Amino acid sequence: MTKQLVVSGQGEGWAPAVAGHLRWIHDLLGSLRLPAEQRDVLRSRLRAVQARAADPELWVAVFGEASSGKSTLLNAFIQRRLLPSSARVTTHTTTVLRYGDGAEGMVVRMADDAVLTWPSGAFAQWAGRRYVSGPAELEDALERVLTSELAEQVRGLEVLSPVRLLGGDTAVLDTPGFSVSNRGHRELAVAAAQQADLALVVVPAVAAMSMMLVDFINGPLLDHHDRCAFVLTKVDLLDEDERSEVVELVESRLKDLGISDPVLLPCSPGEALKEITMPGARGTGASELPRFRAVEARIARLAAERRQSAIAATVLGLLSQLLSAVEESAETQRAALSRTECALAALSLPDFPAFLNAWAQRTVDRAGNEVNHAALASVPVASRAELDTKVVAAVAGDKISDMAEATGNVSRVVRLHLRKEAERAVRAAADQAGELLTSGAEELARDFTAQYSALAALVGDVWAAPVAPPVAATDLPAPDLSGVDQTLTEICARLTSSDNWRTGGGAMAGALASSLIAPGIGTVIGGALGAFIGKRSSDATRAQFLERARPIIAAAHDEIGTLISESLPRVRGGVIDSVAALCEQYEDEWGGEIARLTAANDLQRAELAAGIAAAKKAAASARHRRKKVVALRSEATRTAPDFEE
Repeated sequence: MTKQLVVSGQGEGWAPAVAGHLRWIHDLLGSLRLPAEQRDVLRSRLRAVQARAADPELWVAVFGEASSGKSTLLNAFIQRRLLPSSARVTTHTTTVLRYGDGAEGMVVRMADDAVLTWPSGAFAQWAGRRYVSGPAELEDALERVLTSELAEQVRGLEVLSPVRLLGGDTAVLDTPGFSVSNRGHRELAVAAAQQADLALVVVPAVAAMSMMLVDFINGPLLDHHDRCAFVLTKVDLLDEDERSEVVELVESRLKDLGISDPVLLPCSPGEALKEITMPGARGTGASELPRFRAVEARIARLAAERRQSAIAATVLGLLSQLLSAVEESAETQRAALSRTECALAALSLPDFPAFLNAWAQRTVDRAGNEVNHAALASVPVASRAELDTKVVAAVAGDKISDMAEATGNVSRVVRLHLRKEAERAVRAAADQAGELLTSGAEELARDFTAQYSALAALVGDVWAAPVAPPVAATDLPAPDLSGVDQTLTEICARLTSSDNWRTGGGAMAGALASSLIAPGIGTVIGGALGAFIGKRSSDATRAQFLERARPIIAAAHDEIGTLISESLPRVRGGVIDSVAALCEQYEDEWGGEIARLTAANDLQRAELAAGIAAAKKAAASARHRRKKVVALRSEATRTAPDFEE
């Protein structure tokens, strides 16, 4: 005695619940922020479940390996040799067989969604020959569609037969026989298993229960174990004493696969088809047609008894898979939104004014150190020796004989040398300030881009990052040497105050003459050395002059650092002004944009939080609904005793 599934109340228990779940999924897909491609896939699957739930037909799929006798079995159902053997089938689609209300025909759905019907002129033009409506012509047309180069263009195929297959409102899915060498045929069989309400598995008696068939039964057909019948074909090729052994062996193997009470139907469709199509061709042996008719009737009764429960199992199974996909999509979306939320939170962006102020302070502090260092480092070590050489040259030869002129020359040499060194130092400081401002502007542009372009990208904006503007400490003044005379005078006065060099009018003349040429330094040098104007030799006078002048000149040279330091505040002031101008430029150009992006960031984070909560809730609801659907499948179907064979 076999157990079977029957529906409670002719489907009234599951149909309203399915409709409610489908409405929930439809509404959810409209509100859940899924990627467009993922949402379209789920909507397509939703429409497929809706269509299947509304379809009153019972879908019976026939599965089997290549050369198992599957095509022969279907031809015996149709009562004519219509379908070619699966070994010759090259089309990558499943053939659907339906009752044609007393007529026969064929509908071909092309890869480009065009539809051709047989017989028609359009079909004849596509197929390359003229087809009329006779039986032989249908066989010829179907074989051409399934086995020729035309098969590559076919996406769907439906055959209408005047023979009512397995009772009313039944569609039979003929899947290509799968084999090791043709993965495409197995993929078609797997797809058909997902649509099938009932499964007929063809098991050839001469090669029963191969590993490939066992793998298919325990894989794609695992959910069909309670709505599956096994047709043992080619039993006529066995000896009479072998038949019962093979039946027992196959039944035992099916039980090992977890099918507790398998429906196993042995028959010889080939011999039965021969008797149907060629009544006088049967030999002297026993007729196989009655056995086949009994198997066919048994399958029809199974289809009638299990119709509602099988359709319920298919629809609820598809719905369960859809809910599982919805749950997975919602979880994926929640994870993606959470990653985005974490990325936004990890930015830790400062407010824009604080960002600019921090950069400005770093740049100004750096300028204070680097500008001083650059200025002082620019005074060469050989500067003193160079100045001494210039002074010696200024009093060389007979030049020392005219003390007023010599003193004036030395004053000019010292002043020009000090000015040149001070100007070079300040210019070096200015150049360093310009380089610092240029690198600082590049740093500002780089940091600004790193901080705020990431924010723009996360809130969905595309914007051009700022290019570092060319900046420099321009219009920097030359060093202010206005105080050099006083400085040198004071130094020289200190150096000469304790010496009694002055002798009458000679000293006064030297002081007066030199002060007219170079105020300050000339006065001191002339006052200190004027006493040597007279009858001494030029060499002695020059030596004495240089001996007295060199300490004064060295002290003046030491004041270069003071001169530089007095000029550098203006350099640093130029840096500060340039930094302030750059900050003001950024504030003017980007302040409003950053405020907008910050507001958008805050809004997006709020939306992300809401989206994460919605996705989490959707996933939990889908999971809960899927459990209810699984329970509903068990509730909508129950075991009941089947009829006796």
